[in-house]
Amino acid sequence: MPDERPPEKPLGPLRATANVGKGLWVTLRHLWRKPITIQYPEQRREPFPRFKGRHILDRHEDGLEKCIGCELCAGACPADAILVIGAENTPEARYSPGERYAKVYEINYLRCIFCGLCVEACPTEALVMSHAYDLSSDSRDSLIFTKDMLIADAPLQKRASKEDLASGEDVGDFRILKEGLARARAELGTPQRPAPPGARGRPLAPEEERPAATASLERSASAEGSPKRSEVLEGQPAARGTRPPSDVPNPDELPESTLPAPPTEKDISPR
Repeated sequence: MPDERPPEKPLGPLRATANVGKGLWVTLRHLWRKPITIQYPEQRREPFPRFKGRHILDRHEDGLEKCIGCELCAGACPADAILVIGAENTPEARYSPGERYAKVYEINYLRCIFCGLCVEACPTEALVMSHAYDLSSDSRDSLIFTKDMLIADAPLQKRASKEDLASGEDVGDFRILKEGLARARAELGTPQRPAPPGARGRPLAPEEERPAATASLERSASAEGSPKRSEVLEGQPAARGTRPPSDVPNPDELPESTLPAPPTEKDISPR
């Protein structure tokens, strides 16, 4: 027997209006809010201060290039997107203050992941990441930026700091770390130094100050024919072939009847 659905009850006008308002609640809630969309490319949104965009090669104030062709940025790039070929400066043609300069500098933006490791690896701060983000193109060759496309025409103006920091002042994560260490020391209190050796801090006797191994060595050295510890420490070699004390029997002079018999196979129990 097929299942039969019960007949639906007709909704009243009030209930139908409530259902329509419930379905349009999300739309009505955003109706009077300010729109967040912009008309690109006529309108452009300002990126965040730490946004990493298109690269720029900076110059010195005298117009010379900061890049010295060291290829450290290319070695630090995890995507292998940077190609640097260095060359030597000459007195007739000098491009950088150092001995070398970047003859070829290319960045392949088809591979670049905008991680910023190349900027951190640059020793002369020649490579800077700007806020330019519109790099779309319909040609693959146009996304390989050469040195002429990356080099700045004039030295870049560094952004001024919002606050002036005194010399030697701790900032950033290092300041937070020092504050945490100081708070931990305050909670734990001043560490107690260990008490001096001995019972209740009393000074040790001369016999107690020496280790047990040293005391036993001196007691055995007091026997006749044995070298003393002071003589050994002073560099006097102990006499070889000395006879042991008379109270200790020599195994070579004992009769064979008193010597223990060697173990037999029966005495040796298998493991």
